[in-house]
Amino acid sequence: MEGFYERVADAGYEYGPSFRGLRAAWRAGDEIFGEVELPDEAEDDADRFGIHPALLDAALHPVVLLNGGSAEDVAGIRLPFAWADVALFAVGARVVRVRVSPVGEDAVSVVLADAAGS
Repeated sequence: MEGFYERVADAGYEYGPSFRGLRAAWRAGDEIFGEVELPDEAEDDADRFGIHPALLDAALHPVVLLNGGSAEDVAGIRLPFAWADVALFAVGARVVRVRVSPVGEDAVSVVLADAAGS
């Protein structure tokens, strides 16, 4: 992930420190997996939200890797436009694992799990 956020900024999407939570990413077939963590300064606020906005935003960053193919190629950045079938089963997460799977030409499935697997 070294240099990932700098390359994303060079492509026109600059994230502040609170939103740079993607710590690791790996590919398995067509899916991208990631580990996302709230920065220290945001951890105290985690219980105020169903899911902290910075954690949710960073959990979407593996989509860049789906589109670009690698951490070095971030040219095809796409941002979420519409949501469907959203459900929340646990609150207050500070660290999550995320799975991003393509489900159509312009659609992905995003599944997050906290440390307890919820």
